[in-house]
Order: sequence, then structure tokens, then C-alpha cells
Amino acid sequence: MKNTLARGGIEFIAVLLGITLSLYIDKQIEESSMLKTEKSLLSDLQVSLNQDMDYAQLVLKDMIGSINSQEILINFDCSDAKNIKPEELTVLLVSVFKGSNSLFPRYGVYRSLVSNSEMKFIENQELKDKLIDLYDFKFKRYENVDPIITNLYQYGLAEFLVENFSYYRNKDFQIVEKHFSMNEEVFCNNSMQKEIMKTISMTRVVHHMLQKIVESMNVVNELIYEELNK
Repeated sequence: MKNTLARGGIEFIAVLLGITLSLYIDKQIEESSMLKTEKSLLSDLQVSLNQDMDYAQLVLKDMIGSINSQEILINFDCSDAKNIKPEELTVLLVSVFKGSNSLFPRYGVYRSLVSNSEMKFIENQELKDKLIDLYDFKFKRYENVDPIITNLYQYGLAEFLVENFSYYRNKDFQIVEKHFSMNEEVFCNNSMQKEIMKTISMTRVVHHMLQKIVESMNVVNELIYEELNK
């Protein structure tokens, strides 16, 4: 009787251990699968983010060049206008209009994370918070301001130049110099300087916003790197 009970107890313990081991293995497999999913998602996100970071640096460079060229034009007086060659002025204007270049963030991977409820696979809460702040707030705010600066350049400044310089750009957005006519008076009466001041102030605002976005992208990128290299 005792032997039977002993065997029964051993068998029960063996079954219990088997179930426990099976549950442990299942849990390990699930955790391993979740980790692989997280790393795959973060890797895709990092690729997308790095592409945005590279392009953002080019946009920032164009904006700095634009601001510098606009500062030159703001400080122009009658004597400067009389001495500058038309081709030199066109070079400045080409640089000015690069201030309207925009960053178009790649939302694909992030939207997939959100729409497919895959954010749950990212365990780092700080990373989640930074992602939401970057994509749902900083990018959105930038996109709301960007059309304003585009309108200032494409409709405000461009129309002024067409009216006063016969300014014309072809389909590749290059100034066609044969249509360009020098007009010194707009510098002498300060109308050119006033027009430029409208664009330069907004360009500085957007440039500052984009700098903050790049800083946020760098932080997110570092957090992703840490997660991928745990």
C-alpha cells in the first residue's frame, strides 16, 4: 500500500515537474519570439530614422545658406545694388529659395507600430515616450508650420521678384538668367529688404524647430541602439 502511494506521489511530482518545465519552455519561446519581434521592429525603425536624419541635415544646411544670403540682401543699399552683377544676384537668390526646402518624415514604420498594436513589443518606456513625442508632436508641429514658410517663398517673395526683376524659374527650379532684369530701385527704396525680412524671420523659426527635431531623432536613435545591443 505504501509502495503504491509512494509510486503515485512520484508520478504526480513527475507530471507536475513536466507541466512546469513545459510552461517554462513555452514562456522562454514566447519571450524569445517577442525579443526577436522587438529587435526587428526597432531595426526597421532605425533605418527609417537614419534616412530622415541624413535628409534633415541637408535641409538645415540649405536653410543656413538661405539665411546667410538673405542677411546679405537685407544689408544691401543703393551702391551695392549698382555694383553687383545680375549673375551674382541670381546666385544669392538661388541660395535664398533653398530656405523653402522641407523635411518629409517617413511615418511608415511608426504608423505600423501604432496601427498594429506593435508598440507593446517595445519594453523600454523611455523609448516609447520619445517616439510618441517625436512622431506625434514635433513632426506634426513642423508639418503645420511648413506650409506657411512655403507660401512666403513661393507666393510672397517669388511674386515680388517676378514683378520687379522679371524673375523666372524653369521646371527644374533653376533661374533662367536671360529673363532676369536688374532693378536697383527696389534696394534703394528698401522694398526688397522688407520683403526679405518676412521670409528670413520665419526661416529662422523653422530652422530652430528642425534643429530640435534632429536633437530628438538623435536621442531616439541612441535609445534604439542601446535596445538592439543589449
